[in-house]
Amino acid sequence: MRRVTTVVLTVVCVTLLGVVTNVATGVLPDRWSPYLWLAWPLLAFVATALTVVEVRRAREPGPVGGTSAARARRVLLDRVRRYWITSVLDRSLHVEARLQLGITASAEDRRYPWTLRASHRDGFTGILDDRTSVAALFERLDRAMVILGAPGAGKTTTLLELTRELLDGAETDRDAPVPVVLNLSSWATRRQPLAQWLAEQLTERYGIPSAQAAAWVAAGEILPLLDGLDEVVEARRDECVAAIAAFHAQQPLTPIALCCRAAEYQRLRTSLPVYGTVTIEPLTRPQIERHLDRAGPALAGLRAALAADEELWGFTGSPLLLSIMALAYADGPGPETGTGSRRNRLFARYAETMLRHRPHPGYRPEQATRYLSLLGDRMRARQQSIFVLDLVAPDWSPTWPRRDADRYSRTAISIAVGLAVALCGAALAGWLGVAAGPVAAVLTALGLAFGEYDDLTLIARWGRRPEGRRSIQVNWLTDTAEEFAEVLFKSAVGGSVVAGTLAVGAVFGLSGGWAGLLTGLAYWIGFALAALLAMSVGNTVAFHLYLVGPPGGAPRREVPSPALRQRLRFALRATPALGVIAGTLAGLLVAWPRTGADGFRYGLLVGTAAALYLLASVAVGPIVEQWLVRRRLAREDALPRPLRPFLDYAVQCLFLRDVGDGYIFVHRELLEFFADQVTAGKLRPRQPPHVDSIALKDG
Repeated sequence: MRRVTTVVLTVVCVTLLGVVTNVATGVLPDRWSPYLWLAWPLLAFVATALTVVEVRRAREPGPVGGTSAARARRVLLDRVRRYWITSVLDRSLHVEARLQLGITASAEDRRYPWTLRASHRDGFTGILDDRTSVAALFERLDRAMVILGAPGAGKTTTLLELTRELLDGAETDRDAPVPVVLNLSSWATRRQPLAQWLAEQLTERYGIPSAQAAAWVAAGEILPLLDGLDEVVEARRDECVAAIAAFHAQQPLTPIALCCRAAEYQRLRTSLPVYGTVTIEPLTRPQIERHLDRAGPALAGLRAALAADEELWGFTGSPLLLSIMALAYADGPGPETGTGSRRNRLFARYAETMLRHRPHPGYRPEQATRYLSLLGDRMRARQQSIFVLDLVAPDWSPTWPRRDADRYSRTAISIAVGLAVALCGAALAGWLGVAAGPVAAVLTALGLAFGEYDDLTLIARWGRRPEGRRSIQVNWLTDTAEEFAEVLFKSAVGGSVVAGTLAVGAVFGLSGGWAGLLTGLAYWIGFALAALLAMSVGNTVAFHLYLVGPPGGAPRREVPSPALRQRLRFALRATPALGVIAGTLAGLLVAWPRTGADGFRYGLLVGTAAALYLLASVAVGPIVEQWLVRRRLAREDALPRPLRPFLDYAVQCLFLRDVGDGYIFVHRELLEFFADQVTAGKLRPRQPPHVDSIALKDG
């Protein structure tokens, strides 16, 4: 259907091209001769439109398959390995603890010391030895299993071990599905059918073209490895399981593996469509003692701490906590640095030890703790497991009212648009053109206030699709027409547009005396139509960008962030077309009672104003708001600016892991620990002199 529409548009444009060519060559009555010059701008516009249509048609995705599909498969395999095996599994806390403490693995020592207990619904059960391959176990459980365990038991590590082995197989067998690790916490944002969610995640997280991703999912060429079922908000967890079950019913031959905490799994009311479970058993005291003995002098500090405090043995059953204890007590037992529960004091000691052993001249330990605490608190509040730069929004500020950044950015952008239009008007129409500047500034401010999809907090939440709505496809013609009616008839903005542009029409019209009132009417209608069209198109574009997913990749620039950079690119492509259309409408209206030269100058002025409004409302406004928010957070010492160097430092300190274009905490429990520092009111940012000091808390 899309290709048919493109062909029809091409035919129409070609027809118009022939017509305006005849007009341009003078095949008209003599009385039309003064207006023949208008044919040339129209000719340029039609030729440009034809070129755009043909370019868009050339860019449409071709058939999925062939060489491009093979290349995309190699790219996906490489990204999964780099994101999850190289960056996470090979740098897991267990491995990093060994490296930092100088522990070398012996021939008898398995990489991960826990025991796996498997059970199949056909009755098979068994305790698996240290040498068992996770991929072989996956095959034994008919390639559909769930990995269970306590917090910190090693569920994600086991899933990534399976990923490594499946990647090795997929790289040698071109018919094997590609294993892809995804975190289920983001599913609850839109609650889509799992196949659609999988395709969008392939695009958002791994940068795979949407058509290719959808084709792979439909063909069963993706093997989903889903982490964090327990991280799905509890009210939506059974709904998520139902979506997984529906996907498995549609594609029963597609392998699947999931991770979930054992307690949350037991509370599910809906059963998962898996053939078996793998339960990670807690470490036993003999296993721990054997591990300590094999490590030799490297774990002397931990052995001394366990000997001095018998209560610490209660935490050694978790591999996560065992690794944390090995690093926290590398220097032996010492005075407690934290407060609260014994577990919290353990995490506090770990944070203090890592920041002391790996100091950074730019971040004091108390600053680093504060930054990580705000990061953890905001991620927990939004049920996000992966942090990306787009997530920073006004509600991250502990003291700044959320609407202030939005208000300041809109004010600055409106003034800038007004000044630019005033300067353009002065250059094109003298002092009369300056009158368009204040009107453009006021209308820009009103249009930005009326906009619904340019809010930085909304963009940052990645909740682009309103809840309870079906999948939406933007129709540019009908949606723009609906927005036009919405602006004109259903809001106060329409009346303001009519009144404001009437002032411009009066200025231009009265300059020619009372006989110029008809001319003033043309100026007024031209400006009003252009303003309404710009607002309508701006709302449609913002809504379209609200629905699409963020771009993939791992850009290093922070402002504008990836999602806003995507909006800026789209706006830069759309503004010339809107400027030409709006300017042509206004110019033709003015050229009829005046002269062609007057119409051209006025059309250029109005087209510039319309283009600037679209650019400001869709992209520049949110970008300025983001800059203000980052600057404010840095002033409050709530987050550093730039942020990415600190995130990389946190990776070095074994608090975070970098995954593609984002970062994750080394474990959910560490995220919870840092987030609790905020909700408990233990950390306060440095306040600007004029701001009352209040506790940092969930906004």
